[in-house]
Amino acid sequence: MRAHAWLSATLLLSAPAAGGPILEERDRALSARGGSRHVFVVMLDGTRPDALRRAQAPALQGLAAAGVTYLQARTQYPSQTRVSFVTLPTGSYPDGHGIVGGDEYKDESWNTQSLGATGDPVPAQALVRRPTMFEELTAAGLTSLYAAMKGYELVGARGATWTINGKNTLDATAYATRYQAEVAGSADLALGYKLLLGRQLLDQTLEIVRRERPSLVVVNLGSGDYAAHSFGPDDPRYLRALEYGDALLGDLVKAVEALGIRDRSVFVISADHGFTQVDGRRVVAPKSDHDGHRLEVLAARGIEHFVTNAGGAAMGVYVRDRARLVEAASALRGETWCASLYCEDPKAGCDRSLRSLRAYFPGRSPDLMVDLDDDYALNYAQAGQHGSLRDEDMNIPLVLSGAGVAQGKVLGKASLVDVAPTVLRLLGLTPKLLRADGRVLEEALVAP
Repeated sequence: MRAHAWLSATLLLSAPAAGGPILEERDRALSARGGSRHVFVVMLDGTRPDALRRAQAPALQGLAAAGVTYLQARTQYPSQTRVSFVTLPTGSYPDGHGIVGGDEYKDESWNTQSLGATGDPVPAQALVRRPTMFEELTAAGLTSLYAAMKGYELVGARGATWTINGKNTLDATAYATRYQAEVAGSADLALGYKLLLGRQLLDQTLEIVRRERPSLVVVNLGSGDYAAHSFGPDDPRYLRALEYGDALLGDLVKAVEALGIRDRSVFVISADHGFTQVDGRRVVAPKSDHDGHRLEVLAARGIEHFVTNAGGAAMGVYVRDRARLVEAASALRGETWCASLYCEDPKAGCDRSLRSLRAYFPGRSPDLMVDLDDDYALNYAQAGQHGSLRDEDMNIPLVLSGAGVAQGKVLGKASLVDVAPTVLRLLGLTPKLLRADGRVLEEALVAP
């Protein structure tokens, strides 16, 4: 297809030279440091670990049996893709890296600033306030690839040697209908398009892997997320999407074996967030009304405000006149759709502070964060939403398997912030740039 040809041409023109002796020298250096030579981080966007238990997932189950599984892994709050894919490479929470959720934020002068969700995500990389593991690899002379299905994940790609922006490289029809429950009157066709996006992104990723053999690969397979939004996480089509994602994972493992690098590679499988089944018939702020940025309960009181979507089950609310923040919080608290309220002003009577959630970044964070009751959706009449502090949204799978990883262990707590420092350890690197909030998952690794 044309997009695939365009990708190939672009990479051939822009990628640094690599191959043969360079790869061999790199491998020898890593061996001397006792690290793995290749780490593949496979993100199964929107995958609930309890759903994986119900799915037929032989590839993941095989890797888990030969490696380490964490049963209580969690993402950050808000549990949203564009936040998680900065948390992942920085190993830090939003209060450290500065990407707070939503497509945009209101600055201190009440100007709307983009967080890179629309248009080119690269300029928004300047907003990321912590170094990334990609920058760490570059400083060590190693290469990396960040393959993004949605495109805006690349806000966290600063320092990556190669990137794929799926918004530009994947099938245009499939991409345009990715959140639709039906295409041409067919739910099966809609699901098929979602699966096609995963297939194409993996193929594009493998093209670079086969040619360049990067030390680190991060790929976001997002078909499950699109299926959960469109049909709901309780729908059988969601399980079918997860099972297809597992088949793609199996294809990746086979490709790594065919390259002869399986015994020197590690696979890390996780997700950016989970999902909540909601009643999509009740929409709090329809996208068709003021672009979804206004709440009638505040507008009726003359409180100037701005709403950001943090996954559909959570929202940020900026209040222009801070003197009316307590009034705004009280008004929101009285709505049936308000399940939990988080803020910094103690007078507002919120359930928790944003600081306690590691979600407060001065000058960017909303004045109020609201988790919606699961009988409501924020902007879109869809059955699946996420973003809240509910376990359904926060719990994620986490499996490590391969060179340098213990075998057959089942462990408890871990966090998405732990992935970056653990990846660097697996590659034999001592962080010189990364300022992670997470820890190296020592208990999952083989002692040197």
